[in-house]
Amino acid sequence: MADEPSERVIEQRIRNRIYEILEILADCDAGVDLVGIKGYFYLFEDFVHRPSIEAGTSALSRDERAAVLEIADFLDGAGEANPDFTKAEFIDSDWPGKIAPAAREARSLFLKRGLFSEKLEEIEPGRSAALSAGR
Repeated sequence: MADEPSERVIEQRIRNRIYEILEILADCDAGVDLVGIKGYFYLFEDFVHRPSIEAGTSALSRDERAAVLEIADFLDGAGEANPDFTKAEFIDSDWPGKIAPAAREARSLFLKRGLFSEKLEEIEPGRSAALSAGR
């Protein structure tokens, strides 16, 4: 049986998944079309509302965390504005157009650091934790 990933590798993977979801949110109406109305909201929520992110102990930098939590607030606001909207009503409401610029900014912020390894612990993307510990 393969080794279970460490908590750090799991956090790195979660950060990478959040980046992928930011790409969907950044695509505005096309992102809603791609994943549907429930996917648009729940994909992000599934990864963001984690104790490690809310406590600031995840693989996210402080700035990335702030950007992600800002988008979570946007999504919460959109859901509260009309909790029963259809995909078409949501697109017509222009919420995707309000969320997309923040998602694009967050995506750019993530890319400044790059994406983490899915298999090895890293202090920063491209900097192995094992190499740093051996110095």
